This record gives sequence, C-alpha cells and structure tokens, in this order.
Amino acid sequence: MSHLFEIFVIAVILALSLRRAAFLLASLRAVRSPPLPQALPRVAVLVPAWNESAFAERLLQAFAQLTYPVDKCSFVLVCDGCTDATPALFRSWADQRSDAVVIELPEHEGKSAALNAGLRVAKADIVVVLDADLRPEPDFVSALVRPFADGKVGAAAAFLRPANADDNTVSRYASVTSLVHQLVTSAGSDRLGLNPPTLGASAFRRTALEQIGGFPAAPLGVDVAVSTALIHGGWRTRFVADAVADNTVVADLGAYWRQHVRWARATLRVSAAGPRRSLASWLQRLEMSISRFGYADRLVFGIAVAGAVFGGVPVWVPLLYLAVPGLEIVAALHKAGIRSRMPRFLWATLAFFVVDLAGSAAAVFGQLARRPYRWDSLRVSGRPR
Repeated sequence: MSHLFEIFVIAVILALSLRRAAFLLASLRAVRSPPLPQALPRVAVLVPAWNESAFAERLLQAFAQLTYPVDKCSFVLVCDGCTDATPALFRSWADQRSDAVVIELPEHEGKSAALNAGLRVAKADIVVVLDADLRPEPDFVSALVRPFADGKVGAAAAFLRPANADDNTVSRYASVTSLVHQLVTSAGSDRLGLNPPTLGASAFRRTALEQIGGFPAAPLGVDVAVSTALIHGGWRTRFVADAVADNTVVADLGAYWRQHVRWARATLRVSAAGPRRSLASWLQRLEMSISRFGYADRLVFGIAVAGAVFGGVPVWVPLLYLAVPGLEIVAALHKAGIRSRMPRFLWATLAFFVVDLAGSAAAVFGQLARRPYRWDSLRVSGRPR
C-alpha cells in the first residue's frame, strides 16, 4: 500500500467519522414540533401498490383510524399491474367512501409511474405517499403536515418504526440500520439544515412536485431521486420523528442481501452533480455527494483493516471507523426505546456486519460493471420491498 494511498484512506475515515459525529450530536438536540397551521391543508394520501393483498386490509383499517379531518383528506389507491386480490380489496373499500378513488394500471410499470398516475388524480395541496405494506399511526398525517407551515418546505419524511425488530438476528440488524439512518442521520441532517431524504412514508408539496416534473422515472431509488430533485430545486426537506408508520423489516438472509444491494445501487446511481443551475447550497450539494457513496464507505473500512493488518495504516484508523457508528447505534436504540434488549441488537450488529460489507461490495462492483437493474421480489409471505 503506497504512502499516498494510506494518507487518502486515513483522510476518508477521518472525514466520515467527523460527519457521523456531527449528525450524532445534532440528533441529540431536542426540538419542539411546529404547531399545526390554523388553516389545515388539503391532503391526498397516495398509495402505490404491486400485489399487496397480504397487507392491504391492514392498511385500510389504519386509514379508518386517522385523526386528520375527514373533509380535508382524500385517498388515491394505485394498483400497479397487480395480479392478486389487491384491486378487489381497494375497490371494495373505496366503493363505500366518497373520498377515495382506485386507479388500475394494466401492466406493472414501476413505482414512479404509479405515483405519477396517482398525482394526476390527487386534488390536494399536500400529497402523502405511503407504501402499501406500512401501517400509519392515527396522528400520522397530522404530524407529517406540520413542517409545511414553512413555505420553503417541499417534502417531509416520516419515521418508519420497525414492527418486527426482535424477530431474529437478521431483523435486529435490519432494524439497527434503519433506526440509525432515521433517528441519527436523518434527524441530525434535519437539525443542521442539510435536507434528509424522503422514504416510503413521506409528504410532498404539490407545487414542489410540479416544479420538478413529478416523481422522477427511476428503475430503483425513487425516494432518493425525488429528494435530490427537490433539493436542487431549492426546496427544504424535513424529517418528522413524530409521524410514525410501522414497517415490517426483512427477517430473512436472502431478502436482506437483495434489499441491501438494491438500495446501495439505487443510492450510487442517483447523480450527485444535479442540474447546472442547482439552487442547493454548496454544503447541501456536498452532503448529497457524500451520501451518494454512503454504502461504499464499507469498502474504505475494509481497505483500512487490510492496511492495519499488513502495516502502513495505524490501528486506530479502523477502530475510529467502528467507534463512532457504535455510539450512533447506542443512541438510536435508546431513542427508539430499546434499552433492556439493547445487548441482543448490539450482538446482531457484530455478527451481521460482515454480510453488510459483502453486500456493499457487491453493489459497488455491480454498479461499476453496469449490470442491469432488476426488481427482486423480497416476499416471504407475499411482500415486496
């Protein structure tokens, strides 16, 4: 390992560790939720679904419990070429309401196409996008629309709470990564004004979506793509931890591998350069660039370990890489209320980290080799992610 390369590895580890430390410290700062605006905005809940019959009834039951005023809320349910009972379940529910419409696409066209089809029908100031396999809490919509009192906010991401976190080692590790990403990275990014990304449960200002031409066409990573477009368009994005939707994380090794590789490739694929006339600040553009290679930092860690083993890289470098994420994990589990069970989750993280490293490497090499994107079903009992 050359001396210059060793310096490069050390510099990257230091930069990543400082970034993580900044997000961790910022995420620990308490903030007061903004009050609901006096004139509540009209909201359209938009659900893109592809063969979600196993979860549709649960989602519809959750809609019936939402506390947002019924005269301000409508529903657009989009069946994206479904071949199961999802359309029938949606139609049966919508037929009993005057505030719901069902759209059926004849063929499976992907999430962005389904979202844009629903957007054309939705008549509301705020569009809440919710994946069909989630279960929102009753005050979900009320909490999620609060940031839009600020006219500069174009999108707000909700907190996807792992519903099956303690099922097994895989679900524990998947929950740890999800909690750290949301309760530390997204929360810290929000506190620092660096615009956290949207996720599977997010709200969008309609005028902001119209400005960027709707949901970007992307084979993978629609959430990352729409966040990037909004930020370059000068809009602010927020993370709202009080807006909670339960999410069933993967609990199978094969499913985790496919999901991890898919998400990593989606993140790498989204261009960090943006349009020529980006309205994002230089700091926001820098953060988007770093986030784009977020999964690739595992490879830098692997190189640092190799350098420490064979000489050249000080041992404290890979240890520093592990130390700061370790603090992030403890903070995220504490914020999520996982305290007495924390040792089980920490052990799962140690045991599963090598799989994470391998998956990140597979995603990076797949991207470099320009392997075609493929939607892999991650269903165990009829569930894609």
